[in-house]
Parts: sequence; C-alpha cells; structure tokens
Amino acid sequence: MRIRSIEQVNVKNKRVILRTDYNVPIENGVITDDRRITATLKTIKYLIEKNSKIIIVSHMGRPSHPEAKHSLKICRDKLAALLGMDVHFIEDLKDNAIIEQIDSLPFPSVIMIENIRFWNEERVDDIEFASWMSNMGDVYINEGFAVAHRKDMSVHALPLMFKERAAGFLFEEEVTKLSRLLNNPAKPYLFIIGGSKVSTKVNIIENILNYASTVVIGGGLAFTFLKSQGFDIGKSLFEPEMIQECQNIFKMANDKNVNILLPVDVHIAKDKSGTENSIVRRDDILPDEMGLDIGTVSIEIYKGAIMNAKTIVWNGPMGLFENPKFAEGTNVILESINEATKNGAYTVVGGGDTCAAIDSVGGEKDFSFISTGGGAMLEFLSGIDLPGVRILMED
Repeated sequence: MRIRSIEQVNVKNKRVILRTDYNVPIENGVITDDRRITATLKTIKYLIEKNSKIIIVSHMGRPSHPEAKHSLKICRDKLAALLGMDVHFIEDLKDNAIIEQIDSLPFPSVIMIENIRFWNEERVDDIEFASWMSNMGDVYINEGFAVAHRKDMSVHALPLMFKERAAGFLFEEEVTKLSRLLNNPAKPYLFIIGGSKVSTKVNIIENILNYASTVVIGGGLAFTFLKSQGFDIGKSLFEPEMIQECQNIFKMANDKNVNILLPVDVHIAKDKSGTENSIVRRDDILPDEMGLDIGTVSIEIYKGAIMNAKTIVWNGPMGLFENPKFAEGTNVILESINEATKNGAYTVVGGGDTCAAIDSVGGEKDFSFISTGGGAMLEFLSGIDLPGVRILMED
C-alpha cells in the first residue's frame, strides 16, 4: 500500500491545512497525556522549516455544540510551549474575515482553528463547506491517523479539494507499520484482544483469523465468549446479542486452524471496588460475582504464548487495570510483550486504554510500534477501506 508522503508535495512557502488529532485527555484543566500532540511535532517543524503557513484543523471529544470543555485552546497553549512560538487561534470558523486574517500572517506561522466538530458540516461531510474551507490553503496534509476511519468533512471532502494532498510523517508511519501486519507477518502471529465489548471488536477478530496463529482474548469481552461456550459468568460484563457472533468466530477459527485462548481462571469480586476478591476457575464463578481480571493460570498461559510468538499485536487491557487489585493480568501481558520485543518479535500496541495501561506502569517500554489509532487501527487491520487513507493513496 503506497500512500503519498509529505515529502512528495511542494509545501515551501505554501499555506498548508494540517488535519491532526488532538483529542487528548484532560483532568482538572491539565492535559494528562500529550502524546497525540508531540507525535505531530516532526511534521509541524518540517513545515516551519519549509516556510509554510500551517492551519491546524483538529477536534476534541464528540460535542453536539460548542462548549468550553471541548475547546482546543488548551492544545493551542501546549503546542505553543512545545514549539517555543506563538500559535494563533481562530474561534469562529464561519467568520467572513477568516481568510484575510490567515493571509495577513507572515510565513512561517502556525494557526489553530477551534474544534472542527463544533460545526455540523464536519459531521455530515459537507462538500460545499469543504470547498469554502479549501480557500484557506494550497496544500492538504493529514497527520491524524486516529480519525482516518471517519468520513468527516475534514478527513474526506476537504482533501478532495486539493490536487496537492499527502500524509504527514506520523500518518505515513502508521500506514507503513500496520501494513506489515497484512503482508505475510512472521509466524507464530499472536493477536491479543481485550477491552470491554465484543461488538466493537468483532470485525477485527474475524479478519485477524486470516493472519493470526493464535488469538488471545481477555478483558470484559472474554465473558461473552465464555458465556457462548456454556459457562456461567455471574454478574460479569455480557452482551447477549453477541453470543451467536462469538460462536461463529469459534467455528471460523476451527475452519482456519487458528487457536483461540480464553481465560481458564478469573480474578473475581462482588463489585468493582474489589474489597473482597479471589481467583477462581472459570466454571466456579458464582451468580453474585463478576470477573475483573484474568487469573494466575491464565496469565502464565498467555505469557507462554507471547514468548513463543514472532509477531504480536495487542489492543485492549486484560481487566479493570485502573484498580490495582485487578491490574496484574494487564501488567504481566505488557511486560511479556516488552521482553518479546527485546528478543526480536515484531510488536504493535494500540488503543487509548492500552496506552493508558502502559503509562500507568511507568518506565521505558520497548515495542516495535505504538499506534496512535484506536478504532482506526482496528478497522485498518480488519481490512476495511479507510476514507482518510484511500484519499491519500498514490494515483
């Protein structure tokens, strides 16, 4: 898969519309993880060196109307501090003087537009609004791989307005590194999937059966799989409408000779506080108990599979890692993948909760690649044609 790179288009002395994903977590008015901002610095600095005028288009959250808690001003301030230069801010995208305002600024300059999702035209992929916005720039660059799976105006209709359009360095790296997982990955190929719901992961699990040797399942979604196999799961997270899908996945895996590993024991409690908790076999969960992590035997089985693999993809925690009582499964998986990477395995991790789990442990972690895309990464690996990627493909 060949995607047009920023180095293949002329950005020197040009006005560049740069789509980023600055959907960062904020607590008490402070950005708690600025990874999505710092990941774009290489592209922004490259454009500054080329004397470009950079118009950043981004979003935060899923607001239905403008609201202060979803304003990008905090990201503007953070970016300005990282760059050591002013970042101009445009609050009203529909201001008739906006283009004159942009054109009045010198080359190079950095401008950030307020949360693009404050305007309904973004959500409906409005062609007319995209045509109007295109007057702000000469070149379109997408650096927000995490939104490449969405057919939003700034991801799909807007780049259509530009002959000169390409991927930023981060976006290009995402496509290159993830494509490797679709092109004869080294075997054994282990895919570790966690998180809460089967419904959000079913497509990736079905598609990965075409590539993986073993699929390891943990987190809340494991209990729907266990239920589909006849186990009593007590009060554990459960999606009854996905039972048939789980059974279909087992059949597909059997037909393709892919091994599916489910927890054989579970760390349970009566509620998420975990005041009273214990580890039981998967067929010993009582009606008033819920599974909140994989058990010690499961941890050892999963760890063994990791150390035997040559290609590993991990998306989603093994349990309620935010509570230290139920973090062991996730932490051991993390450390095992780290060790496997050092031993030569190709390892890719991604997803917001996965990255949060990595950060919660602290220290330097060694992976082949950490993807900034959650849903976009999963859909890409599902074989789905992503609008934001397709639009940047070489002719």
